[in-house]
Order: sequence, then structure tokens, then C-alpha cells
Amino acid sequence: MPLPDPHTLLDFWFGDSRTQAAAIPERMSFWFQPSSSDDAAVAERFADALALASGGHLTRWLANSDSRLALILTLDQAPRVIHRRRAEAFAHDGQALATALAGIKAGVDEQLGLAERAFFYMPLQHAEDPLVQRLSVARYQALVEAFPDHADIARSFLGHAREHAEIIERFGRYPHRNEVLERESTNEERAFLESGPRYGQ
Repeated sequence: MPLPDPHTLLDFWFGDSRTQAAAIPERMSFWFQPSSSDDAAVAERFADALALASGGHLTRWLANSDSRLALILTLDQAPRVIHRRRAEAFAHDGQALATALAGIKAGVDEQLGLAERAFFYMPLQHAEDPLVQRLSVARYQALVEAFPDHADIARSFLGHAREHAEIIERFGRYPHRNEVLERESTNEERAFLESGPRYGQ
């Protein structure tokens, strides 16, 4: 299997938003409300990288901030598209989280742009762990401070991070994952699933 190019994956995922924060709003639908054709394009671009990363064959991507981010996208975002509504969507969350946390500890996240950092921190937002969620909120708060010219965009990411954290503080897990992970929902979770935000899928 040929080795994927991390920069090609980053350019595909971010488009102009990688270097232009003002382009982030128009990219939101691709990231968070994708069409079936968007999903197919993501699967085509990332499938080989995911197969290699899941087997530990992309460790060279840990060498710098750009390729580390590409690895995080491969382990965190790609499975959620390729395996949408299946348990496999969350199979690589541990790898993605470890990759992000090590990068944060080394400070490599701070070398990236606004959109890039927002996705660098996504594995923290996806973690079913209150302590990690608190770090997630802190890192998204740092985005607001680091990008004052685009504070409204940064605050939108922060708002979603806080909402994710509130769910984990309340339930200790994401109720929307229960069915595909074959977890029994509590009565409180069932009530939440009727009307709560659909985060954690």
C-alpha cells in the first residue's frame, strides 16, 4: 500500500480554511453536515491512511505539527465518516486522543492555524472522560485568546466544546453511542435522547 501524503489530506479536509480563518464558516457544512458525496470523498481519501494508522504504520507522521494533525484526522474524523452509525466509528479514539495529548504536551498544536487547532483538539471533545473534557474546554478557550481577529469563530468551537463537556459531566458517556456500542441506556439517558443535542456520535 503506498504511503499517503499528509499534506494532501490536510488540503482536502480544510480547503481554504487551513490558511484563511474567514473561510471556516463556509466549510462547516462539509465537516458537520456532510452530504453522501462528501462522505464518499472522505472515505476515498482517508481509507488507506486509516488502515495504515490503525496498524501503527504512520508513526513517522508524529514528527511535526502538520503530519501529526493529519494523523489525528485519520484516527478521529475519518472513522466517523467511513463507519458512520457503527461501533467501528469509535474504535480508534484512544489512539487519536493519545496523539493529540502528546502533541499538546509538546506544544506543537500552537504552531497551527485556527481551523487546524480546532480539529487537533477534537479527540479531547470526543473522550468519555470528565478530566479530558475539562482540558478540551481549556484548549478551545485558548483559541479565543489566540485568534482575537476571529474570536466569533473561535467562540463557536468553544461553545460546542462546553456542550460536549456538559454531557460527559452529566452522564459520564455519550448516550447517542449506546445503541451501536450495545450499552443499555438509563431512564435519564432515554429522556435525553428524545430531545438533547446529538453530540458524541
